[in-house]
Amino acid sequence: MRRHPKNPWISNTVAARMLIFLTRHHLPVVSRVFMHFLGCDIGLALPETVFLPQPLGIVIHSGTRLGDDVVIGHQVTLGGRDLTSAAPQVEDGVYIGAGAIVVGANRLLPGPSPYALD
Repeated sequence: MRRHPKNPWISNTVAARMLIFLTRHHLPVVSRVFMHFLGCDIGLALPETVFLPQPLGIVIHSGTRLGDDVVIGHQVTLGGRDLTSAAPQVEDGVYIGAGAIVVGANRLLPGPSPYALD
């Protein structure tokens, strides 16, 4: 099981690993049923380096770009503001907390984390 490089307490659950696998391998019926079960709507192939500690209620626009070692909490929305293709860019090492809503062409940069064990 892969752990976060800065905080070893963050890892993916079995449901998160399965969700990442299904978004990357394009199994349309199986992935839609599994996403419906979790309450997710993810329009892109999640990178293998993303961390979803609780993969419930996550909505991600298909134009969103995710960097390495990104942590996404539950009930997070990363999407476009309107019908344009403008979507957020999440850089490497960003922690997106539970319930965050990021819309539009924003760029999220990592900041100092109070939870990092440096």
